[in-house]
Amino acid sequence: MIKIIRGFLKGLVFAALGVLFLLLIVPRVFGYQPYMVVSASMQQSFPVGSLIYVRSATPDEVEVGDPITFTSGTLTITHRVMEKNDAEQYFVTKGDNNSASEITRYQNLKGKALNFCIPYLGYFSAWFMTAQGKVITAIILVCTAGLSIVLGKLEDLDDEEDEEDEEDEKKNSSNENTDHIAKEGEMIEE
Repeated sequence: MIKIIRGFLKGLVFAALGVLFLLLIVPRVFGYQPYMVVSASMQQSFPVGSLIYVRSATPDEVEVGDPITFTSGTLTITHRVMEKNDAEQYFVTKGDNNSASEITRYQNLKGKALNFCIPYLGYFSAWFMTAQGKVITAIILVCTAGLSIVLGKLEDLDDEEDEEDEEDEKKNSSNENTDHIAKEGEMIEE
């Protein structure tokens, strides 16, 4: 039973770490920056709390209809391109749920967002990036590793007890056979 619990815990931790690695780290290796969606301006495409991926792009790579990520003051925004003006170097962008559009200068372009998101993962990603999130995640990993070690020691003790029980059974079985032979031998001598 201990082996099953220990195996389950190890599998759960490795699966969780693997999923997080695949969703938060691997995309960065391929040039995609993850962002959390914080407003409903693009609700149909990117629900609030979703994680989206943005790849650096030049204005030449952007087409009308593409969702782009750009800066506006201190904000980072993802909206859809409605128009593109190469002569004056700006996009007209608009959130799918917004009634008003805005002018976005080419120089503020961060990149193109994939037409893909992972609902709710943005909440975890944002929480994980806080000091509290990192500390709690580290505590969970340390506790899980500690529990795995304790369960491993219990498993070893259980295996030792099983071996001792087997040895005792062999001794008892051997003694019974010896007693039986001795008794037969005694009966023959009489």
